[in-house]
Amino acid sequence: MRATALPAALALALALAPAGARANPLDMYGFLSRSTALGGAVTADVGDVSAGYYNPAGLARLRSFRAELGYLYTSPSLNTDGRDNHVDSTRGFVGGLVAPGRVFRLPFAFGLAVHVPDERLSQVRALPQTQPRWELYSVRLQRLYIAASLAISPWRWLRLGAGLVFMASTRGGFDISGRISATQPANSALTHGVDADLTAVRYLQAGAQVDLPGNVTLGAAYRDEFKLDTALDADLQGQIVVGGINDPRALTIPGHYGLRSHVMTAFQPRQVALGAVWRMTPELRVMADLMWVQWSRYENPTASLDVALDLTIPAGVPGLRQPSVPQPAAREAMRFHDTFVPRVGLELTTPVGRHSLAFRLGYHFDPTPVPAQAGLTNFIDASRHVAAFGLGLTLRRLGALLPGTVVLDVHASMQLLNSRSIVKADPNDPVGDYLATGTVLNLGTTLAVGFE
Repeated sequence: MRATALPAALALALALAPAGARANPLDMYGFLSRSTALGGAVTADVGDVSAGYYNPAGLARLRSFRAELGYLYTSPSLNTDGRDNHVDSTRGFVGGLVAPGRVFRLPFAFGLAVHVPDERLSQVRALPQTQPRWELYSVRLQRLYIAASLAISPWRWLRLGAGLVFMASTRGGFDISGRISATQPANSALTHGVDADLTAVRYLQAGAQVDLPGNVTLGAAYRDEFKLDTALDADLQGQIVVGGINDPRALTIPGHYGLRSHVMTAFQPRQVALGAVWRMTPELRVMADLMWVQWSRYENPTASLDVALDLTIPAGVPGLRQPSVPQPAAREAMRFHDTFVPRVGLELTTPVGRHSLAFRLGYHFDPTPVPAQAGLTNFIDASRHVAAFGLGLTLRRLGALLPGTVVLDVHASMQLLNSRSIVKADPNDPVGDYLATGTVLNLGTTLAVGFE
């Protein structure tokens, strides 16, 4: 009995353990090459498909249809005590479209922005809270992202926008029933069924841009919090047989094992960004952003488990009793704290005949929200400096088939993580002290086509 019911319980508990998946890849690496090369400091300046992520109001700056397609690739090198932790790379297709128009002479624009990983649409990985993991990287960045936004421009100096972002979660369960032979496991007779549903969650994002005298534009953007949950139910119902599986004289113990698991598989904190851009000359613009990120509402991703085991012990069998069910470990409080993220960017554009070439630089400092991990938990993170560079080539009026523009943007950025020492309060901690360091290389390109 202990050799069958308890291993099944442990296997299910492991399968439904916490996933290290938080938010989406755009928060960590940026969206489309121009905005990424500018350090993400584009709340007041964005005016392309990436407005669907940074500030939906920027969509209203476009007066003609625009489509963009790009590719993102990152190469993390994250280490503890000099050992590579083999954090997965993030790569996939990015892009979208903007379709402007007018309703009752009011300019508006509809935008669609997507990020599609080219290896998987979603990923969940089981890790206990005691196992070291890079909490803000890992599988949090393996996510499908879809945003639909609408912007209007009631006056030439004002743009307003809002949109919905769609993410997916899973709810379901499985049932196993039949007879399990304790003495002849190969002769067990079991049937099983699986039922799962893919459900969508949505969250709001909105923004505004205001043009001021002196070639200055101010911007504000809001991105709501969302949580992605995975709920799974498991039921094992049947009989444990001591003896031949079909022997009527065998000892038969009817029983039921039930497990209910609820785990937060993704979390995005609420964010508010304020930004400004100063167009110093027609060729040179400087931009700056400050973003508040509400990490303090982050929850422990360890699975919440409800376990029940009920065995009917036949009368007259001395010394046979129902085993105790292993209790899930208590979940530690996370105690993440809110952060402020400053960003700056610079763009210099030089004409090349009727075409143009843009040089871009960007930087932002992202302080870690993760507190010291002196107790049982090992959620690894460190403050990061992110430096970015990019080029943008704009080709105009290439012929009758394409009277608009073609834009090719490329970017490269490097995240440099501050070294962080994890010192445990208990000298007998099973993991012990360690040093966390790392870098992340981010490369990408975007091709945009605009039609007049």
